[in-house]
Amino acid sequence: MPVLEAYNLRKIYRNNGVAVPALNGVDLQVETGEFVAIMGPSGCGKSTLLHLLAGLDVPTQGEIFVTGQPVHALNESRRAVLRRRTVGFVFQAYNLIPNLNVADNVELPALLAGVSPQEAAQRRAQLLEALGLADKPTAFPTQLSGGQQQRVALARALINHPTLLLVDEPTGSLDSRSGNEVLALLRRFNAEGQTIVLVTHDPKVASFAQRVIFMRDGRFVGQMKAAERPDPARVLERLVQVMA
Repeated sequence: MPVLEAYNLRKIYRNNGVAVPALNGVDLQVETGEFVAIMGPSGCGKSTLLHLLAGLDVPTQGEIFVTGQPVHALNESRRAVLRRRTVGFVFQAYNLIPNLNVADNVELPALLAGVSPQEAAQRRAQLLEALGLADKPTAFPTQLSGGQQQRVALARALINHPTLLLVDEPTGSLDSRSGNEVLALLRRFNAEGQTIVLVTHDPKVASFAQRVIFMRDGRFVGQMKAAERPDPARVLERLVQVMA
């Protein structure tokens, strides 16, 4: 059974009474251990899709299953439990709590999920070590660079060992060096078995995935297997073809 399944997803927003379609019938299946990038221009529905998959929003129509659980049919509190236990989400803007230090930001989802303080602290220490932040547990978000904040956000998303990791434009606010470091970390976790779905408008970011799905106007319009090594030019060439 796939980790993630979505069928005929549609999302319509209302703007002053006018229907604005964001998704127009999206189907998606992601297998265990896959690294999938969903690529397309700004406004094509990528982030809307990711929020639906995470249960942060609900579809106007369609079905979503994560490890067999019907996300579309869950109420808000049960979707929150699913996110704590099964789905990790990395926001483009980090969304760290400014008045909590790094340790508290990372440990919070584990504590909310019922993990003991001792276990949460142990998991946090292991993640910060793996992400090169072992010396930052007492730092506050404003004391960190953008790349460091993104790594803290990644640690927070991974602390409950999620079956599925969803990542929204992970390098959109980073310089090239920090972006490359974050992408290398995502590849590393994927190589260790983590299932990842990432959305981006950047061919370089998409090229780190095993499979790239192209999106336009709320629909999937093509896909390709990514190269064994990052090949942004190949991804960009394919993007131009499917967008033509």
